[in-house]
Amino acid sequence: MKLRKIAVPFSVTLAILIAPLMVRAYVLEPYYWKDGVSGLTYKWGSNLQTSGTVIRTAFENALSDWNGTPTPVWFSYSSRSSNTLNSYYVSDSSEYGVCNITYSSSEILHFTAMVNAGNINIGKSNVARSAAGHELGHGIGLDHSTAIAIMNSNRDRTRIYTPQQDDINGVNARY
Repeated sequence: MKLRKIAVPFSVTLAILIAPLMVRAYVLEPYYWKDGVSGLTYKWGSNLQTSGTVIRTAFENALSDWNGTPTPVWFSYSSRSSNTLNSYYVSDSSEYGVCNITYSSSEILHFTAMVNAGNINIGKSNVARSAAGHELGHGIGLDHSTAIAIMNSNRDRTRIYTPQQDDINGVNARY
């Protein structure tokens, strides 16, 4: 049996080893908060006026999750906020939530983040929290990701329900 040696140039080997470190999976929306994300406010929508509901609790946890990241993100409640957190009902197990964003040019003016109360999976452990965190991610200017991330539309919502490193990297890259 003959063995052949194949010479691989050092630069190719180095590129192969370093490339995974340079890849970023997060995706930024073309719009963002001009003044940053450290003073974002929210108010409760008409469907989430009562505390203790599954979706309101999910949003409360997701807000705390984002506020606890090593990013400049900081949400606080204000009844005068132009940003709204709410729920809606569509009987569809593939639809978890939506975030409607109003922007001018590339500046976000306000958003409405909503979780679908009609999704039969919302009551499962951490699924509503994952959906709420994902929609808040859109509200701060993150788009869908293919990485292990709260912004990955195909994530396991029972296991990925807080912002992950990819989400954090995206926020820090933008703000």
